[in-house]
Amino acid sequence: MQDTWILDRNLTHWPTFINIQNNQYLLLNSFISNGCWDIEKLNTVFSKHLVKLILKIPIWNNREADSVVLKTKFSGKSITALAYEASLNHKEEVVHWKWFKKLKLKPKIEFFWWRLCYDAIPSNTFLFKRKLSNCSGCPRGCGEDEDNNHLVGSCSKIKKVIDLLNGWGFKMPRFHDFEDCLESLKNDVGTNLLFGNIFCNMVFLVWKSRCKFIHDKYEDSDNYIAANAISFAVRSNFIHLQSENWGANQLLLNSTWHPPPTGWIKINIDAALKRNHLAGMGGVIRDDKGRFLMAFGNKSLHWDISHLELMAVLDLKKLVKDWMMEAQGVIVEGDNLNIIKLLNNAVKEWKVSKNIDENLAFLLEFKQVVFSHSLRNGNKLADICANLALVRSFLWEDLHDAMIPPSFLYCLKEECDALGLL
Repeated sequence: MQDTWILDRNLTHWPTFINIQNNQYLLLNSFISNGCWDIEKLNTVFSKHLVKLILKIPIWNNREADSVVLKTKFSGKSITALAYEASLNHKEEVVHWKWFKKLKLKPKIEFFWWRLCYDAIPSNTFLFKRKLSNCSGCPRGCGEDEDNNHLVGSCSKIKKVIDLLNGWGFKMPRFHDFEDCLESLKNDVGTNLLFGNIFCNMVFLVWKSRCKFIHDKYEDSDNYIAANAISFAVRSNFIHLQSENWGANQLLLNSTWHPPPTGWIKINIDAALKRNHLAGMGGVIRDDKGRFLMAFGNKSLHWDISHLELMAVLDLKKLVKDWMMEAQGVIVEGDNLNIIKLLNNAVKEWKVSKNIDENLAFLLEFKQVVFSHSLRNGNKLADICANLALVRSFLWEDLHDAMIPPSFLYCLKEECDALGLL
C-alpha cells in the first residue's frame, strides 16, 4: 500500500476505489500470473480506472529487478538537472537569465552568452590571465585586449557587420561596454525582441568566425554573418515560416489561431490536468477556411502534462479518416514546445534513416505533416476540448451535435470573425 508503482503515487494516495478487505497483505506479484497481469484478480481489488493504468505498466520477464523511470518526461531537462531542481526546490534563477530566456536564442547561442556573462569564453585575454597565451590582444589586429567589451562592440569585424545590417534597414546599436550591452538587451526584451535576437546571433557568429581565423586561417564574410544572424532569428519563432508551402499571406501569427495553407487541414491539440491526476486530452480539426471538421476529447488519469500532450497526438491514430488523406498536408499544432520539437525531430530522423517509432507510423499515411508550436491564445478551442474531456470523452463530427456547449461555438465564431473567415 505504501509502495509507489502506479505512476507517481502509492495506493493510499489514489483518489479512487480500492477494495482492501481481506487483501491488505497482498504483494505485487500476487497480481502477476505466468509473466502477465492477472486481470481477474486486479478487478477484485482495483477500480476500472486503476486497472486500465496498471495494464499499461510493462512486465519484462527477462529482467532480474525492477527499473526506475523518470517521473516527468519531455521536460527538456537532463536527469542531473531534475535531481538538482528537486533537491533545491526551485532555487532562484541567475538574474540575467530571468529575462535573457525571453530572447528565444538557439540553445548553442544561449549557452555562448551564458559563458560570456560568466567570463568563460577562451578569448586571448582569458588565456593570457591564466598564463596560457603570451598575447591578450585581438587576433584580427584591432590593437585592443580581447575582453568581453571588445567581443560585443569594439572589434573591427563586429563594426563591419553592424554597418552592413544597418545598411539593410536594421538599426543595430554599437556598444563599447559589456554591461551597457546587457542593459540594452534587457530593454529589448520588452520592446524589440527581434533586434535583440539578431544582435546576439551576430556576436556569436563573429566569435565563430574568429575561431576559424585562429585554427583554419580564414574567416566568414561579413555578408555571411549578417545573413545568418537574421536567418537564426527568423527560425526562433519571431517570423513563422514553417514550410516552403506558405504563401506571402500565410505567415503564422502565433498569438491567435491562423488557418493552414490552401488544401491543408490543421489539427490543434491540448491537454488539461487537475491536482487529483484527473486528465483530459482534446483537439479540434479545421480546414483552410477555418471550417469545423471534427473535435474530440479523451478522459484519462495521469500526472505528467507533457506526456499527456504527446498522447493527444498519438490518439489521432484512432481518428484518421479517408478524407484526411485527400488533403495536401496536415499541420499538428500544440502549445507545448518540447513535444513539438520531439515530434519534429522524429520526422527529421525518418527522412534520414527511414526509421520511425511505430506509434508515429500512421503519420506517414498523410501527404505531408508539419508540427507547429502555438501560444495558448492560438490554441483556445483545443484547450476547451481538453477541459471538457475532464468530465467525459467525446467525438463531434457535426456542429449540430446537441452535446457541443455554447462556449465552444462562441470561441469558434470569434476566431473565424477575427480572421474574416466563413
